[in-house]
Amino acid sequence: MKNDNIYRQILYSLMAILALFSSSAIAEDSFDLKAAFTYNFAKFTQWPQTRIEQPSAWKICFYGNQYRDSFKALENKKIATQNISAIQLSDTSQIDQCDVIFIDSASRELTRRIFLAVDSKSILTVSDISGFAAQGGMIEIVEQDKRLFFKVNMQALEQSGLNISSQVLKLALEVKR
Repeated sequence: MKNDNIYRQILYSLMAILALFSSSAIAEDSFDLKAAFTYNFAKFTQWPQTRIEQPSAWKICFYGNQYRDSFKALENKKIATQNISAIQLSDTSQIDQCDVIFIDSASRELTRRIFLAVDSKSILTVSDISGFAAQGGMIEIVEQDKRLFFKVNMQALEQSGLNISSQVLKLALEVKR
């Protein structure tokens, strides 16, 4: 019964994000939407017990100054019982402090270095770079018919010790196994 409520909550959260914004709003609010997607992916990821037991805030990191306000707005939210801290990165050497990293398409040249930096670490990678999931990223946000969807790379998630809710996977445009 409790699991049913959790699954409903997951579905309603993600469906609300997908449905609330019209095509014109996506153009205007794409930064906010992508930040909200990233937050929800983190919220419905199954993290290693060692991370869950840490008392520190969840660190959602991002590249690109244009996302600053969108990710900073998440700081009033929580994952489980812990607050969120949004951190703007300027270099890949800062990645170890992150739980989640959003790489925007303007930071495409950093992708390979980021993949090397997160290799075998429980750090969720999310991006709007075309082909991100196919290249080894975990979750790729894509725009189709003026709406946002996402693709999931299960192999990359599993290699990092992460798992995402099956209910979230049902909403994915594509799941690469």
